[in-house]
Amino acid sequence: MSEKKALVIDDTEANRVFFERLLVQAGFEVSSAANGAQAMALLTSGTPFTLAIVDMEIPDVSGLDLTRRIRHAYPEAYIVVATMHDERSVMDSAFSKGCNVFLVKPHGFMELFKRLTSSDGTLTQQPLIIDQYGARAYLPSIV
Repeated sequence: MSEKKALVIDDTEANRVFFERLLVQAGFEVSSAANGAQAMALLTSGTPFTLAIVDMEIPDVSGLDLTRRIRHAYPEAYIVVATMHDERSVMDSAFSKGCNVFLVKPHGFMELFKRLTSSDGTLTQQPLIIDQYGARAYLPSIV
C-alpha cells in the first residue's frame, strides 16, 4: 500500500473514533462516515482509498451493500467488515461481496492493528476471519 488512505464507516461514534485512532497510529490518512449517505459522498469524492473498515449495521444502508460498492469502486482496496455478529452465513455473505477480513468486534481490533503495522507493511490477500480465537483463514462453506 503506497498511499495509505483509509475509510471508516461506523454509526457508533466510539467505534468510529477508535478505528480512526488505530489507523492513524498505523500511518493512514483517515476519512470517516457515520452513515451510508456520508460514506457514498466519500466514495465518489475521488479519494484513492486503500483500506476500508465497514460496520455491518449502518442505519441507512447495509454493510454488505457498502462492501459491494467499495469493491466495485476500489478493486484493489483492502476491505474489513466489522461486526459483533459471529455467524457463518454473515461471513459467507461478506466474503461474497468482496471483503478481505471479517472482524468480530471487539476481539479483532488489536490483531488488525498488528497486521497493519507489521514490519513489511503488507496485508495478506488470503481471506481472513479475526475473532475471539485470533486470525484464521476463511474457508467457504460447503453447500
